[in-house]
Amino acid sequence: MNKPFKSVKVTEIAGLAPVPYCGLILADFGADVTLVQKVGGGPDVEQRLSRGKNVVTVDYKNEKDMQKLKKICLESDVLLDPYRPGVLENIGLDPVNLLKENPKLIVARLTGYGQTGELAKEAGHDINYVAITGLMPTLAGHKRTPYWPPANLLADFAGGGLTAAFGIGAALFQRTQNGGKGCIIDCSMVEGLAYLGTFVSMYKDVDYMWNMDYAFFSGMSPIYRTYETKDGKFMAIGALEPKFHIELFKILNIENGMNKLFEEPANLVETMEKIFKTKTQAEWVEVFQGKDACVTPVLEIDQVGQLKHHRERDAFNYTDGKWVPKPAPRLYSPEEFNRLRQEDLNSKSKI
Repeated sequence: MNKPFKSVKVTEIAGLAPVPYCGLILADFGADVTLVQKVGGGPDVEQRLSRGKNVVTVDYKNEKDMQKLKKICLESDVLLDPYRPGVLENIGLDPVNLLKENPKLIVARLTGYGQTGELAKEAGHDINYVAITGLMPTLAGHKRTPYWPPANLLADFAGGGLTAAFGIGAALFQRTQNGGKGCIIDCSMVEGLAYLGTFVSMYKDVDYMWNMDYAFFSGMSPIYRTYETKDGKFMAIGALEPKFHIELFKILNIENGMNKLFEEPANLVETMEKIFKTKTQAEWVEVFQGKDACVTPVLEIDQVGQLKHHRERDAFNYTDGKWVPKPAPRLYSPEEFNRLRQEDLNSKSKI
């Protein structure tokens, strides 16, 4: 895979989930990332997102160490700031002053609420950031309360780490267009997640998608939900378009499925629940193999690397007893892509 950030030097100041993930993305895509850890303190959670990073330790109470840290920052293309607003300034690394000494520097400041506003310096976690985007009720499913937090993936990692990585990529490109000038990136996890939810914001008034009792994305729709199988596992159904749910009803031997979908969805759900409990997950996978019905098994995280599709694409590494996803997306030259495409066609022709 190509490494587009190969010549980019990044300094990552140790923090919790969002910044380490952003640094991991940059390292995976070729950046030279130096992780700066604080002597005698720092994140309470064990850091496992340090793949591909160089690690240095700095004593914040030692003036020489802090001068060393400043030098590392000034020699970098990117500085990842994990702190609340004002902390970087207080330890002698004011981004405005750093850019005066190194005009090409890009300082990515990743916080929950952003650098300004009444909440800027307030403490928070993923659940708090999701809560004020307006998305939590939708994510919870139709009329389901109390709302369940969606783990900590959305704000921390999507609205935070991934959005910051995109912003850094954009800033690096901008730097090539403006004579080498860097910038300060204000990445708010709240705003990053809200932006991710643009589809919901723009389509929330479409009742059949969200607001009806059996709306497509309500979690209750017969054709967009999960069903338990005979062995206590689950199958995921995403047969939204007519051509897909027609095929689904055909395979399940459900007569008048289209009419029931709109006229008696509760009864259709009950019928489908009974049908899916007649076979194991493995049996249903075989039934739907090669069928255009948008049906897949729900995998546990310790199973993902065993899926044939993932194996064929070499999508995971097995490390320390865990299936660890490889970087995505993949960047190929035309020659590389053509070779891979031909290999895939050849393998399928042998089946």
